[in-house]
Amino acid sequence: MTQKEYNNGVSLWADEVYRFAVHCGGGEELSKDAVQEAYASLWECRERIPVEKGKAYLLTVAHNHLMSHHRREQVYQRVLPQLTPAVSVAPDERFDLQEALRKAMARLPHVQQAAIELKDVEGYSCREIAEILSLTEKQVSVYLFRARVSLKKTLIALGYDNNN
Repeated sequence: MTQKEYNNGVSLWADEVYRFAVHCGGGEELSKDAVQEAYASLWECRERIPVEKGKAYLLTVAHNHLMSHHRREQVYQRVLPQLTPAVSVAPDERFDLQEALRKAMARLPHVQQAAIELKDVEGYSCREIAEILSLTEKQVSVYLFRARVSLKKTLIALGYDNNN
């Protein structure tokens, strides 16, 4: 990959990589860090990465950066238990479906969130998702199935069902 191809990749892919990072649960600042980390890594490996693999490489690095961050957070939570009480939602309370879906997505493991985001929001194929997340296609299919089942159960528990 040449410098010109790298610069084109920055303008073409930055928004998609950022959107993906946000949907993976990165938040604004963490997502910006993940995008920056991904492009820095791409620059360092530019001689080995073909242009057609550039976007997949960026998404993979951003995903791995976010997963490392989330793993560190889990360790901190075990070491320093949080003292805030759990918030429960009464079953008869109704709120916006989009908000309910966001809350349901937040309960999924990060790999399932990433798979759903890439498949249903970004429109990638299972083969492309497998390459981005360093999984097999069968694993991607399993994660998608489990995520959808979990989302359905959570939404039904929050008062949304097929009849609404």
